[in-house]
Amino acid sequence: MDFRHLKYFIEVARQKSFTRAAESLHVSQSAISKMIKDLEEELGFFLFNRSSKQIQLTDTGETFLLHAQEVVTLFNNLSVEVESAAKLDKGKVVIGLPPITGSTRFAQLLGEFKKKYQQIDIALFEYGSKTIELGIQDGSIDIGIICNIPDSNAYHSFALSNDPLWVIASPEHRISCLNEVGLAELSNEQFVMYRQDFSLHHAIVNNCIAVGFQPNIIFETSQRELMTQLVATNLGVAILPSKTCAELDPKTIRAIPLVRPQIHHQMSIIWKRGRHLNRAAHLWIEFAQEFLSKIPS
Repeated sequence: MDFRHLKYFIEVARQKSFTRAAESLHVSQSAISKMIKDLEEELGFFLFNRSSKQIQLTDTGETFLLHAQEVVTLFNNLSVEVESAAKLDKGKVVIGLPPITGSTRFAQLLGEFKKKYQQIDIALFEYGSKTIELGIQDGSIDIGIICNIPDSNAYHSFALSNDPLWVIASPEHRISCLNEVGLAELSNEQFVMYRQDFSLHHAIVNNCIAVGFQPNIIFETSQRELMTQLVATNLGVAILPSKTCAELDPKTIRAIPLVRPQIHHQMSIIWKRGRHLNRAAHLWIEFAQEFLSKIPS
């Protein structure tokens, strides 16, 4: 027995005719007759008295009709309620992002989103890009922001930013008065860097090796504030995106453009291919794409 059995039975009972029921449901009369016959065989009793010219419900059929109508009504109401719930702008989105995300732009994006969708909760978790990708893969994170070019076979994505890297140093450091600094000029410096689960760590190390030296890393952290505090005390230098550098206090930190080579820090918003996302996550993605399209990268 399935929903069609009940639907066809109710229509025959209403029309008191297999022919009119078939016309109403836009199916053949033979299909209606077979469906009712199969239903009666499954139930083990007759639903209609076919002896008169106009078919009539049996006493058992009358009782079954009441229950069948209740079931169909509940089903129809369920469909409406589910459809209505799917259209409501509420829910939760879990976003993973690295601490180096340009805080101003991202804060603006979240702020504008919450103004429009007040009933959608945003849960933010700070991880390195590699940990974020693992979370996307295992489903613990809906949407991720990563600092490298995403695998197009594994993720849907679009760009959040493409930002050149700068060097930061204490005002007392020898490079603090320079207008720009080549990466090779930092070969004898001590570096404060993000941990190895941050893709920026590997980008910096690989570029240092490419210009001829292995960076002397004295401290690794996941906290940008700690990194900048260590640099401010002149323990070493660090390399960060220019937009992040612009947010630092110039009285305690000097930011110098990095050249030869110029390294860009690309931020991408990703979500897993083939994974079902809830409506809230889809709304966030659509809003972010529209928001970012209106401001310069």
